[in-house]
Amino acid sequence: MSRVLIVAKSEFLTLVKTKAFIISIILMPVLMGAFFLFMSFAARNIDVETRPFAVIDGTGVLFEPLRAAATVRNAQAITDGERTGPEFVPSKVATDMRSSDDLKLELSEQVRTKKLFAFVEIPADVITATGGGVSSVRYYAENTTYEPLPRWLQAALNEEITKLRFDGAGIDQDLIARLNTRIPLSTFGLVERTTDGTVTEAVEVDELARALVPGFFLILMFMTVMTSAQHLLNAIIEEKMSKISEVLLGSVTPVQLLMGKLFGVVGVALLLTFVYFSGALYALFSSGRWDLFDPALLAWFVVFVVCAALLYGSVFLALGSACSDLKDAQSMMQPAIILLLLAYMGSFVVIQNPESNIAIGMSFFPTMTPFAMMLRMAMPPGPPMWHVLLSLAGLIGTTAFCLWAASRIFRVGILMQGKAPTLPELLKWIRA
Repeated sequence: MSRVLIVAKSEFLTLVKTKAFIISIILMPVLMGAFFLFMSFAARNIDVETRPFAVIDGTGVLFEPLRAAATVRNAQAITDGERTGPEFVPSKVATDMRSSDDLKLELSEQVRTKKLFAFVEIPADVITATGGGVSSVRYYAENTTYEPLPRWLQAALNEEITKLRFDGAGIDQDLIARLNTRIPLSTFGLVERTTDGTVTEAVEVDELARALVPGFFLILMFMTVMTSAQHLLNAIIEEKMSKISEVLLGSVTPVQLLMGKLFGVVGVALLLTFVYFSGALYALFSSGRWDLFDPALLAWFVVFVVCAALLYGSVFLALGSACSDLKDAQSMMQPAIILLLLAYMGSFVVIQNPESNIAIGMSFFPTMTPFAMMLRMAMPPGPPMWHVLLSLAGLIGTTAFCLWAASRIFRVGILMQGKAPTLPELLKWIRA
């Protein structure tokens, strides 16, 4: 055991003392912050162009209300004197007794030459038509993937057409507006009775807590496991290529070397967890949101991240030991990377509905358990405790099996050179 700890200490110090590791700890939060700032900036500035469009108004009464709606909408797209959305500029088309085909051909040429962004054709019977005979408003554009303009046109035209239909039926518009007034919905937790018999008021759901905490756990879990596993892959191949592994095996057994490397990487995973949780706690207490801190969730996260680091680390280390260069490793690592990415991407299903059958099934699938179960625990009301314990038992059992299988592959692959083995050959190594 002492030799395993020596290898673990060496592996841990080798990684944490590198400039790349130190820089990554500092740089990752900076990059994440820059990413969110960029997304926020892009959302406000990705589309601030002027979008002129022509209107062929067959009804003769819809253009003016449409232009008025565009004026209101353009004013709403300005915040603190800065435009945060596109400007829609409608212009009415005079038919001048031209045929419909000639008119649309002329407008199409204006779109191609960028004088117009699009044009829309409103049928003459669009207001009076009902049932299955409702005419379709036609939208023509060169950039047919652009959605804001046609989406706004559909909403604005339908609203105005509905008003005209109600006026034609003699129905009071103010009455319709009052009857259609929408009521806001606020989400609360459950009311509880305290030990002294009083009833506590339900607490309104905090959107920050609902989204931020699970998202933080998900990103930190993926980042920690991916960093640890990737380091093991690169380290073992470098040692094989430089023959360092042969020297190490003169002092320790393959199993001791394997376990030492895994324990070292677990130490790195715990260090990353400590660093980022420290930063998160500082941010929470600085903002006065200490209510978001749950020590039990932190303890469970440590348990799951250790199991995930051992599980994925053993897979990456075993496959890496069977390769002689990075080229072979990249092809053999694809299944393991796909498993890790599936666990990460599947977590978004859990976020949408943590109590669904799919989410529950994912939390019992060992390669997905650390991600799915951690998310379910971070989202109220949380899973039953027997779910947590049963999934943890399955995860520990799978991790133990992967460690055993990895040790069988590692003892043969660490000294192998040349062509990478196939999957059937790896299975033979495990059974040997």
